[in-house]
Amino acid sequence: MAGYDGSMTTDHLVLATAVLSLAGFVQGLTGFGFGMTAMSLLPLILGLDEAQAVVTLTSTAACVLMAAVTLREVPWSSLPRLWLGTVVGVPIGFALFESLPQILITRVLGVMLCSMVVFEFAVTRRTSLRWPRWLEPIVGVASGTLTGAFNIGGPPLVACIYSQPWSKEKHVAALTAVFLSGGLIRVGLLFAHRDLPIAAWTASGWALLPMLIAIVCGNRVLSYLPQRQLRAGVFAVLLLLGGRYLIVGA
Repeated sequence: MAGYDGSMTTDHLVLATAVLSLAGFVQGLTGFGFGMTAMSLLPLILGLDEAQAVVTLTSTAACVLMAAVTLREVPWSSLPRLWLGTVVGVPIGFALFESLPQILITRVLGVMLCSMVVFEFAVTRRTSLRWPRWLEPIVGVASGTLTGAFNIGGPPLVACIYSQPWSKEKHVAALTAVFLSGGLIRVGLLFAHRDLPIAAWTASGWALLPMLIAIVCGNRVLSYLPQRQLRAGVFAVLLLLGGRYLIVGA
């Protein structure tokens, strides 16, 4: 498909729906990765600005659904430091996205995607130590900044939360609660800057139901497939796409 020229055609909507459904499936399958998957592919279809708006809307909607399911499992007393860091970090990342040239932002997106892959294999998979509580505000700021700039704040937060001696249900609930807070802040910033065009709402509306179904399907498939190998495959694709953004810059 030719480069995106700002007009939303049926082809754009269908392809965007397919990408967001894939991102939802990855989210249901691995427990995170919606933003990274969507932001690695959607800019190729819609351009960077509208991709950001669509991913913000759809990922926040997905978090609202997950929050309704996991609310009773949220370890509320353990999250204030992460929340505080997220509240600080999201506006910082958003300001960087708004102020820097788009070609630079795209290349930084490539760097971040490649860095997430390195982080996954070098830290998340190799570290079983519990992260100290004093690091949580720093993790929150880092995750919030990445969320504000690129909607890909998951890996540092996932590594921190999964190092805690909680049940799997509490891990998922804690991630959902922090992701939801960051998403809501980013939606508010987009509203304040009038960066939510009708086209973004249209694409999000098209994708919402298929995306939610894909999340449920991914979660069902999880018990039948080897998650570690699947995550490795997902990150390998992210590395290739991140390299493309870094080199090409568009």
